[in-house]
Amino acid sequence: MTMTDEDFTLAGEYVLGLLDAGQEATAVARIAVDAQFAAEVEAWRLRLMPLLGPEQSPPDHIWSAIEKSLPAETGQDLGAGKVTFWRTISGLSMTAAVIMGVLLMQKPGTSPVIPAPDAPPMIAALGSENGKSAITAQYDSVHGTMLLTPVALDTGNLYPELWIIPSDGKARSLGMIKGDKPSEMIVSPAMRPYLNEGAMLAITPEPAQGAPGGVATGPVLASGKISIL
Repeated sequence: MTMTDEDFTLAGEYVLGLLDAGQEATAVARIAVDAQFAAEVEAWRLRLMPLLGPEQSPPDHIWSAIEKSLPAETGQDLGAGKVTFWRTISGLSMTAAVIMGVLLMQKPGTSPVIPAPDAPPMIAALGSENGKSAITAQYDSVHGTMLLTPVALDTGNLYPELWIIPSDGKARSLGMIKGDKPSEMIVSPAMRPYLNEGAMLAITPEPAQGAPGGVATGPVLASGKISIL
């Protein structure tokens, strides 16, 4: 898998903790199945370690020299607090450097996704035991929409079908999804009450029209429980 500019940016923002819940789940799932992406995450970690590590303050004699070099107090001076001011500014400089680096990485026009205050994010990272399948899901309970982002998913000559398995253990189809690119689906009103924390999402390979009679025929390729953040 060839790394794109978006992949490099995703790896850096993951290390800095700037991703929303859905993006972070995507990154975590991809680290598990994509060695190249995992290596890039580690490379970002090493590059940013000096900036993200414990803050180091200069020795006291440096601050004494700074204080002596400052001009005499005037009506607009900071007075006794001027050295404290410069100490604070120096402490912020590390954080500012990190933030500036992230701003330079971001493309113009992008903005963070802010979930509705009355609807905490619902996410699920679906994976397989052999690590060959991984997909993330982010559900918006306000609008009944689900964003699905496949990281690795191979259904052969069949097509991926998404299932919800609530506490009663019965699998119910949410519909067919795309296995090769991100997609958004509208969950039917009848299925929305089943999408709760702890419920299981699963994917099976099925015919293009879906599993006959609404009963899964293929093996489970990936599964994962819904979490509320």
